[in-house]
Amino acid sequence: MIRTFQQHRLRECHLLDGLWDFVFDKDNLGLAEGWHADFPAVSEQMPVPACWNNELGKFEYEGVAWYRTRVTLEESSHVRLLFHAVLGHADVYWDGNHLGYHYGGYTPFHFTIPTATAGIHELIVRTDSTLELNTIPYHIVDWFHYGGIIRPVELQLLPDVSIENMRITYEMTGDSSADIRMKMSLRSLSDSPAEVPVSLYRNGELFHTENVRLNAGERLELNIEQVWTELVRWEPENPELYLIRAVAGRDDRADRIGFRTVETRNKKILLNGKELYLQGVNRHEEHPEWGFAFPNKLMTKDLDIILQMGCNTVRGSHYPQSEYWLDLLDERGVLFWGEIPIWGAAFPAEHTDDPLFVQRAMTMMGEMIERDLHHPSILFWSVHNEIDTRSKQAYDLSVKMTELVRAKDSSRLVAYATMHPMTDICLGLFDVIGINYYDGWYFGHTKFEEMLSTFHERCQAYGAEETPVLMTEFGGAGIHGDSGWEPRLFSEDYQAEILSKALKLFRSDTKISGTYVWQFADTRAQLESFRPHFRDRARSFNNKGLVTEYRKPKLAYRVVKGIYTECSDPYSWGSTLK
Repeated sequence: MIRTFQQHRLRECHLLDGLWDFVFDKDNLGLAEGWHADFPAVSEQMPVPACWNNELGKFEYEGVAWYRTRVTLEESSHVRLLFHAVLGHADVYWDGNHLGYHYGGYTPFHFTIPTATAGIHELIVRTDSTLELNTIPYHIVDWFHYGGIIRPVELQLLPDVSIENMRITYEMTGDSSADIRMKMSLRSLSDSPAEVPVSLYRNGELFHTENVRLNAGERLELNIEQVWTELVRWEPENPELYLIRAVAGRDDRADRIGFRTVETRNKKILLNGKELYLQGVNRHEEHPEWGFAFPNKLMTKDLDIILQMGCNTVRGSHYPQSEYWLDLLDERGVLFWGEIPIWGAAFPAEHTDDPLFVQRAMTMMGEMIERDLHHPSILFWSVHNEIDTRSKQAYDLSVKMTELVRAKDSSRLVAYATMHPMTDICLGLFDVIGINYYDGWYFGHTKFEEMLSTFHERCQAYGAEETPVLMTEFGGAGIHGDSGWEPRLFSEDYQAEILSKALKLFRSDTKISGTYVWQFADTRAQLESFRPHFRDRARSFNNKGLVTEYRKPKLAYRVVKGIYTECSDPYSWGSTLK
C-alpha cells in the first residue's frame, strides 16, 4: 500500500512490484550496445522495490544497472507509468522507445503512453547511482548511498479524459473558516472533443459540480474558490483530516488535507496561534535489511517508538521520505521537518554555485513541495544541511532556494541547518534556523554555552533576533551493550550523558524553541573498502542512534524519554563534561 488511504476508486491501478530482470553495467556499455532495445540475455532477478546493495555480493556497487519487466495489456489503453522513487539517474524505455529521464532519488515521476496497444510490452529502466561533485547528495555523504528502484512502480490505465493534478490551498479567515482555492488539471487523450461531468467531494459530501468540455488532446485547468465554515483545525492533540475526492467522468483522484496555521513571533513557533516547543529526533528512512526500500510495517513501529519517547516532531534526515510515513504523521498529529539531500559537511563552497547542482537542487525542492503540499504535519521546508554558510556561494544559493520555496508554498516556514553557528552569514534569510553542533563529540568539550552566546549575538547583527532557533543535531555515538562504571567514548553511558546535559541546557534557554536529537536509529555509514572517509564509524554504522538499527533501545533512549516526558531522569548522572 503506497498511501494509508485509497487514492483511486475508478482509475485502474496495478503495482509492477516483484522480480524484475536485472544486470549491472559496470563498464557503462549498455547505451552504446543498445540494451534498451536488446536486453542482455544473461541476467539475474532483482526485487522491486529494493536496494541492490542489500543483496548478496552487491554491497559495495555504485554505478549503472538495468532493470526489465514485461507488461501485458488485455486491450488497447492509455497508460500512465508512475515511479515513486528511483535512486539517482533514471532513463525509462517502453518497447525500446525512450520515454524520458529523471534525476533525483526520492520523489515520483511519471510518463504517459497514449493508446498503448494490446499485448505484451517491455519496460526497461536504466539507473545510475553514481555520486559526483555536482550530484545531490555529494559524492562524500554521511549515510550509505544505496542504488535501485526503492519505491513502488505503478501501471495506471487512463480514460480518454483524466485528472493530471489536484492542488488545494487555503487561508484561514477565522477559528473554523477558510478561503479555499482548488486547481484541478484535466487532460484529454481522445482524438475527438469530449464532455465530462466533474464532481468534488469533501469527506463524501458534494461541494462542487460542473460539466467540462475539452477539445481533442487539450489540457484544461479548473479553478474553484469557496468559503468553508465549521472546520475543525488539525492539531497534534486532535489531528482532524479531510478527504478531498475529485471525479471527472470515468477518472478520480483523492488526497487529504488538514487546516492549520503556522507562524513565528518573538523567536517562537506558533501552530494555530499557540506556542510550540518541539521535542524530536532525526530519522533516516533506512534499515540494514531493506536500505531505503523501507517497509510500511516498520514505519508504524518506528512511529510507536518515537511517540513513546515523548516526541511531537520528526526531522526527515536528509531527503524526502515515504508518502506512507507522512500519512502516518498526519494521522497521529506528529510535526515534520522536510528537506532535500543537500548534505554539505564535506561540500566545498566553490561547488555550491555549479549551474547543474543549482538546477538539480531547485528541481528536487520543487518536486518535494509538489508531492507533499497537502500534508498538514509538515511545518518546515528545509533547503540545505551543513553547507558552507560562511561563503557567498552558499548565501546566493540560499537566496534562490528560499525565493523558490516561498513562491511555491507560502503556508510553511523556510528553514535550514547550519554547522557554522558562530560564523554563518545566512542567518537573516530564513524563517527558522537549525543548529547542528556536536559538543562533547567531534569538538571535544568546547561548551554549548559559549557557542550559543556567540550565536545569539550574531543573530542580532544579521537581523535574525526574532527568528526561532532549533537545535537540529547534537549527540554522540554509543555502541549497544557497551556500558560500565564510567562514561567512556562510544559507551552507552557517555552517549546518554552528552544528551542529558545538552537537553537540560537547551530547555533552559528561552531563545531555543526545540530539539531534534541526532539520531533516532543507528544507520549504515558510507564506509566501503575503497573509500577513505568515515573510518571512525565503528561497525560501519553511524552509532548515534537512540535505538540500534534493529530498534533495540539504548540507555540514551531511556534518558531522552525521561526528559521528553518530563519525568525525573531514571538515572543519576554526575557531570564529567567540563
